[in-house]
Amino acid sequence: MNKRASIKFFGDVYGTGYRFFIKQKAIELGLKGYCRLNDAEQIEVEVEGSEKALNEFLLFVQKGVSPQADSNSFSLELYDDLKGYIRMESDIV
Repeated sequence: MNKRASIKFFGDVYGTGYRFFIKQKAIELGLKGYCRLNDAEQIEVEVEGSEKALNEFLLFVQKGVSPQADSNSFSLELYDDLKGYIRMESDIV
């Protein structure tokens, strides 16, 4: 079964490589969606794919996406409905 996750990272988001690491991990796991810096200066991520891949991605997020970040504060919402993303996109890479 496929699922979708919406994640927002707060705090130390500049110069940490979050968007790069997030995009690479999502592509590695076959997840589709996006990763971008929003107007509130939070990193906003939405990914969808198999429940197994999504669970592995969420473990990656919980462990800490970037070794350069001082914090790993985030919010997470899970959904059963999909948006039909075609690829994993980012506003930097």
